[in-house]
Amino acid sequence: MKLSVNQSLDIKENEIIINCTVMDDRLKKLINIIRQHYFSLQGIKGTGSYTIPLEDIIFIDSVDGKTFLYCSKEVYEYKDTLSSLEQMLLYTSFVRISKNCMMNLNELKSVRSYLNHRMEATMKNGEKLIVSRNYIDNLKKKLEE
Repeated sequence: MKLSVNQSLDIKENEIIINCTVMDDRLKKLINIIRQHYFSLQGIKGTGSYTIPLEDIIFIDSVDGKTFLYCSKEVYEYKDTLSSLEQMLLYTSFVRISKNCMMNLNELKSVRSYLNHRMEATMKNGEKLIVSRNYIDNLKKKLEE
């Protein structure tokens, strides 16, 4: 693989071009990482609206019809449903782990078996999330990518 970087003050917008003979799984993963790096969500806290880079979000939870973005220091409300977010984040490091929760696999520390055919995911910040038995296959597939 050859990597070239062209840095110039004349360039108005960053552009990444990938030339390849075959689009393999490793290349697809790299493209998804690049896409995720430039992706952000609008979160609301109090009366303010904030742009939150995707890599800053540890997990996303839906409670009483409201969706929340959990970051290391702050929690923001998000004005759309978890289902719409799931579609938007399909090719990122986020995976649905229960009816009301998605987690960022880049923030995952460990996973272990739990009661009633469920799993417990421990995040790097110490937060523990339950992986519902209906979503275990989703998690396993995403971890294998």
